[in-house]
Amino acid sequence: MKATVFNKTLPDRTFRGMIFLRVAVGLIFILAGIRKFLEPAEMGAGRFAEMGLPAPGFLGPFVGLCELLGGLGVLLGLYTRLSALPLAITMVFAIFLTKLSNFADDGFIQGLHAMRLDGILLLSSLYLIYAGSGTLALDRRFRRK
Repeated sequence: MKATVFNKTLPDRTFRGMIFLRVAVGLIFILAGIRKFLEPAEMGAGRFAEMGLPAPGFLGPFVGLCELLGGLGVLLGLYTRLSALPLAITMVFAIFLTKLSNFADDGFIQGLHAMRLDGILLLSSLYLIYAGSGTLALDRRFRRK
């Protein structure tokens, strides 16, 4: 039996293996979202205010909620493509607002090193948007009914 991703086919074991990517990405974003609420001065509104972003009192909890709910959706495989979209957007902003300056300050290699987690989370989120949840997901259970 084969699972279809757009016009390509992948063996079921590959699609079942998506659970590993979803667990990693989901847990990382859930933790990041929780920290924005538990440590607002360091990780949420306070950090956004330090960076000079507008409405940090709104933006901190909003980003935290996006990370928390998006991470939970990805982890469970529930509306995976939709859940991964705000996560990818969050990572684009994180890279542009916090990581690109490392290239100018520390050089190319250190800049790449500084954005390694953000980069892999962005690419993983984009892949989940493209490929969906895989077979071991709530998305699949709801589709059958």
